[in-house]
Amino acid sequence: MAKEKEVIDYSILSYDELSERSNDDHRKDTKEYDKQQNALALVAIGAILLVCGILFLILSIRRVMNKSRGIDTSSLQFFVCIACFAIAAILLSYGLFRFFRAHFARKQLRNEIDEISKLRKAQMLEEKKEETL
Repeated sequence: MAKEKEVIDYSILSYDELSERSNDDHRKDTKEYDKQQNALALVAIGAILLVCGILFLILSIRRVMNKSRGIDTSSLQFFVCIACFAIAAILLSYGLFRFFRAHFARKQLRNEIDEISKLRKAQMLEEKKEETL
């Protein structure tokens, strides 16, 4: 069940109502921008943990006589590696999900703000024409 897009006819609103709606949309846009930045921080932390997991995986390789013999699954390094991978996967997936959700919400808000801006300019031009007549 897809969420239906709300359709609003802005042409019936007055200049002051359009200004209020525009200000409200700008506040929402700022909140979505903050969500986007927070999501990117989660992605960065997830990437760092992914690198740490790879390093601990390398440290958990068992060596006998300076030859690799496989991964020692009973070592502390291996458990730290698995924990890093698990947390990195969670942070990366959640961060990317939030980033794209906020990105598309901002895109919709920017389109709405542009539409309101065009209507406000048109209303101002009409008022100027009426004043000159």
